[in-house]
Amino acid sequence: MNPSGQARLEAYLFDLARRLPGPRRRRTRILTELRDGLDHAMADHRADGLGDDSAAAAAIARFGAPQAVADAFMDELATAYTRHVLFWYLVTGPLVGLCWLSTLHPWRSGPVALLMAIPVLPVVALAVVTAVSTLATTGRLTRWLPEAGPRRALVTTIALASLVMAVDTTLIVLHLRLLAEPVVVLAVIASLVRAGASGVVLRRAVALRRVVRR
Repeated sequence: MNPSGQARLEAYLFDLARRLPGPRRRRTRILTELRDGLDHAMADHRADGLGDDSAAAAAIARFGAPQAVADAFMDELATAYTRHVLFWYLVTGPLVGLCWLSTLHPWRSGPVALLMAIPVLPVVALAVVTAVSTLATTGRLTRWLPEAGPRRALVTTIALASLVMAVDTTLIVLHLRLLAEPVVVLAVIASLVRAGASGVVLRRAVALRRVVRR
């Protein structure tokens, strides 16, 4: 392929890549498949007698405008994004929770004292149940469970991100007077990081919800 045809394909894929949201691994897989398809389309057009540059243009025209191609993958990428985020929350949740538990003494006195010490604990439990149920209804278990569409999964992600931000903010505010203690500083930093990441998640999930089809 001459440099002109190669540059045309690279520019097309670069433009398309900018329009694809979601986890990097899933986007890379999609772009690899599209590149293979473009190469095959170019080969077909070259076999018809077109030069490399014209064959590249014809292959791109067959695939369509970058935004139209990106829109075709939007539901898949939205679901992948929600699953990626929910896994992240389930992994970081216990880690941040342990940071906060290390600041408490009443946890040694039993579940009642723990509940009084952590007023957000029931909310955390609800968030975990919601995340697990959404993962179950967007993955392989949909063979046996009703499938949650991308829009519904994104609504859950938006609600969960908002909830996590509220929980982390509440914990930080409740412990501001104890910032002299190193364990409290560590817990506050952990919550600040997670709250900031939740803000990014919230913004991206809201943007995705505007474009998903179902």
